[in-house]
Amino acid sequence: MECTLRLLRGLLDFFGLGPVRRPAAPRGTTMPEVSSQFELRQLLKAYRRGWISDELFEEQLREIQGTSSAEGNGTSDEAPTKVYRVGERTFPTEREMLLHFLDEFRAGETFGGEVFALWYAVSPDPRVRGGLQVVREREAMHGKLLAARIAALGGKCQAALPEKFQSAARAKLGSPTVSDADKLADFVRRLPDVEAAVAPIRAVIGQIEDDCESRALLENILEDEMATVRWFHATPAAG
Repeated sequence: MECTLRLLRGLLDFFGLGPVRRPAAPRGTTMPEVSSQFELRQLLKAYRRGWISDELFEEQLREIQGTSSAEGNGTSDEAPTKVYRVGERTFPTEREMLLHFLDEFRAGETFGGEVFALWYAVSPDPRVRGGLQVVREREAMHGKLLAARIAALGGKCQAALPEKFQSAARAKLGSPTVSDADKLADFVRRLPDVEAAVAPIRAVIGQIEDDCESRALLENILEDEMATVRWFHATPAAG
């Protein structure tokens, strides 16, 4: 609304027609309604005299109509409060969203470093072991970096994967009787698409506006995660 008033005031002052003033509200009407009608009349006057373009006229008309509608409904013209999301959960601030996501992510990455080390220890295939060396170190490093970022934001590391899931993963990946081929196939079956695998990380990154350090950290980890998923998809293994 103030943008509209400044525009009209400048135009009318320039052409010597006096400043834009809000008239007193007639009895039985509200001030917001009269103000919007007055501004609309001034806008039409400027448009008919060729002082503003069609595009600017349409832009200012939309602004007046939008403000009038909001005032008529008893609402303000301020932007609605932003809501941050991680999956189905919502958070009122960027920091709260990040602390939740970083902690959940940290728990998964830290556990990944552990179970991939168990797999490495029992793998008979040098091609698989070579890749797992990188993957396990990468996951463990991510866990440490995420924990450090949580601490820097004043948070605490509290999340943990379900114990049932942890036990099942340790038993399968640490088993020498389950082949590398079966383990690789299971991983690919669970994560059949690289982009889908990192979509939750992208969704959080896309919401970050203020915490540039956390954003940069997640962007780099995302690239590592994509490399890991690609490696699992591309690696052949003996049965």
